[in-house]
Amino acid sequence: MRYLLIISIALLALSCNKNYLTDGGTSKANTSLSTYDYLAGNTYHYFDTVLLIADHFGLKDSMNMSGTFFAPTDFSINALMNTLNITTLDSLYNHITSKFLTQYMLSQKGLNVTTATVAPEAFPNWADTICAVKKTAFTETVANSAFNYYILQYVKINGQMDGVNGPVAGDPADVVLNCQTEGIQTSTGTTLNVLANNASLAIR
Repeated sequence: MRYLLIISIALLALSCNKNYLTDGGTSKANTSLSTYDYLAGNTYHYFDTVLLIADHFGLKDSMNMSGTFFAPTDFSINALMNTLNITTLDSLYNHITSKFLTQYMLSQKGLNVTTATVAPEAFPNWADTICAVKKTAFTETVANSAFNYYILQYVKINGQMDGVNGPVAGDPADVVLNCQTEGIQTSTGTTLNVLANNASLAIR
């Protein structure tokens, strides 16, 4: 019985690490909702600010039409606003353009932890810049047993794309943003990946 309990705990830990969503549960692989409506329907309203920004810049259709979307959460946007001492959305709008969100929208479909590689792979995004996608292995110990898993990552390229050994000498390091949820297929054909709540966003 103790052995079965340990295995059950381990499997639960693995499943949560791979697909954990900020609503307190694991995500389903497919949804009958559009990308926009799926985010709007989040039980705890963790994407309300994201959608207000999308509405302000007229990005609802872009969000639904993107092949892959790495969605930030309100937590990371609020952290950015606090860092910059921005207290209202109107003030934020004066500091950003549509590229604040379109940098996370890609035409490439199906970018998830299964299709990603350990070495970063470059893709054009809808902000007319180049980003990269990769995955990194992590290890978690449960009941004295170690389990390996991968986390999907969005890479904001600064200068030249970093290699597996880091940036080229004299080149600024790229910014790597972890995903907390990945591989949700929406009814509009988007592969939706959700960035971690502590993702370090920047004004473009």
